Amino acid sequence: MTHHLILAGCGDLGTELGRRMTQKGWQATGVRRSTDKLPESVVPIGMDLTNPGDRALPHADAVVITLTARAREIDEYRSTYIGALHGLRSALDKGGSNPQRVLLVSSTAVLGDPDGQTLTEDATPNPQRPTAKVLLEAEHLAQELFPNVSIIRPAGIYGPGRSSFIGRVRNGEPMNHRKITNRIHRDDLVTVLERVLEADRPPSLLHAVDTEPAPMGDVAAYVAGLLNVPVPPDKPGGPQGKALDSARMQELVGILRYPTYREGYSALLT
Repeated sequence: MTHHLILAGCGDLGTELGRRMTQKGWQATGVRRSTDKLPESVVPIGMDLTNPGDRALPHADAVVITLTARAREIDEYRSTYIGALHGLRSALDKGGSNPQRVLLVSSTAVLGDPDGQTLTEDATPNPQRPTAKVLLEAEHLAQELFPNVSIIRPAGIYGPGRSSFIGRVRNGEPMNHRKITNRIHRDDLVTVLERVLEADRPPSLLHAVDTEPAPMGDVAAYVAGLLNVPVPPDKPGGPQGKALDSARMQELVGILRYPTYREGYSALLT
């Protein structure tokens, strides 16, 4: 039986996930405002989920929600995450669809910055930034609207088209060398989403991070070496970051393609 997957938001993550799942025999539908960049294998639906009106979405066995705010402003975040979740539920209901599996891609920003502590999925969220508070509100809303939702919290996504940290190193931007950081390559994050979709018993909450939290100075020094540029200067102060435990994710996924920042940045820069 062919499974039908709706990719709500369907930007970079959703598009790559759609490519992979259609190769496995799934049918994938991408829902976004503009559909011109979707691959031929993904059926396009042009819809603004923050304002779907009376439009309906077709039956879906699974939905993966990968929303991206167009600006780091509180109103934009509320419209994108809270508004789109309500709109998605409405459009699914109008189509008579009650998907059995729903994934929401959130962020580890909801955990705050607990001064270098190691956190598992059992940690109590403590968002500090206003946008992170909206993300936590969106998680709670998703749990209300979709009782079977799996929440995936990635950190520091990098990879094709996501080179902001490389740019900071290349430009010699000062940074806190001691701050603990976490990251995951885009391709590995898509693999995490694949595994959750296919799991017999999907986790309700999962950290999507690689196997080595690391001080920012170590990562910057490694990237600087690949670029053959000086290591950016240290800028002490501010939050000391957090180390995110990925044991639950590793149990589900196994060995990542890019288990640490070294493999990931080497693939991008060499």
